[in-house]
Amino acid sequence: MKIGARTFKTSIAVFLALSIPSLLGMYEAASLAGISVVASMQPSVKKSYLTLRDRLVANSIGGLVAVIMATGFGTSFINISFATAILIALLHQIKLNNVIGLSTMTLIIIMLSTDGDIMSNAIIRVSATFIGVVVAFLVNRLIIPPNYEEKLFHTTNQVTDDLTRFIRVNLRKNSQYSLMRTDLQSIEQSITEMKRLHSFLLDGEWHTFGQKKEQSFKRLLVIYRQFIRTTESAYFLVQTLHESENVYNHFPDKLRILLRERLETLMSAHEQIILKWNGRILPEEVNFIAYKSDLRKTFMRSFFTEASLESYLENDYGQSNTVIHLMSAVLKYEEELQHLNKLVSSFKTNHPDNHSKVRSLH
Repeated sequence: MKIGARTFKTSIAVFLALSIPSLLGMYEAASLAGISVVASMQPSVKKSYLTLRDRLVANSIGGLVAVIMATGFGTSFINISFATAILIALLHQIKLNNVIGLSTMTLIIIMLSTDGDIMSNAIIRVSATFIGVVVAFLVNRLIIPPNYEEKLFHTTNQVTDDLTRFIRVNLRKNSQYSLMRTDLQSIEQSITEMKRLHSFLLDGEWHTFGQKKEQSFKRLLVIYRQFIRTTESAYFLVQTLHESENVYNHFPDKLRILLRERLETLMSAHEQIILKWNGRILPEEVNFIAYKSDLRKTFMRSFFTEASLESYLENDYGQSNTVIHLMSAVLKYEEELQHLNKLVSSFKTNHPDNHSKVRSLH
């Protein structure tokens, strides 16, 4: 069993949300404050702020609807259900669908309350939900704020290590088809996680920066998006190598050596770009990605020659197309690496004092 930072923060927030109403004498509303804080904890600071804003508005509307319906029509079960329908329709109309649950819960609790007048009950219980959402926001903002950049970097580094290892395994014909298929599914899930972390990083900074810092952060987001695209191109290359296993095994030795040497160069570049981003290599390094003109021509000519063999063309062009797909995957990986290297070098040169939160690997 693992207790992460978000679980720890939620427990602190629940304690505070239960304690504050009790200290204010609102004992009957403490449970609603606790429920509100759990429902309002979000994975990023920006999402917490948006939830705070939306829930304050929605719960105020819920309390108002509860008072009007209870005062004008009573608190029978039919009236409560009708009031719930009205509240949901209102929140849907002003596009607050994401906070309908807690607001309707607040309305139902207010209308079912029997102690005191309806207005006092509404004020107390709406205030309790306010306490809950405010506590959730402050705890998420001030206590162990999430560092999704560091998580994204380490995930990127781990996925890159796995992909380069799988590429080398396929090039040396050491892979087992069924096991590699499982490994590729795992890599695909990791790439999905990278995209999720990037979306959280995008939401992570909600307050206004100075112009220089804001530009630095926007460029940082662009670089991480390019890291993901480069990882996806490496994944596509591994997948293509895996699916082209039979055709690759029949390549002439010269072409296999040529492909292996080129991919070793690209994989080394990928690994060193990550080290550059981590501050372990100078910005001007990793300049050997681009092929010399004559070597590039040799590489492409060899593939086209292989693809045009008569033995391939007799097989409904399938194997010929596979050769072209493999070359395209290599060139796509190279293209994404070149763009990533350019972005990282530019960022490290022009933003030496950037606010990146990545710590060096040990």
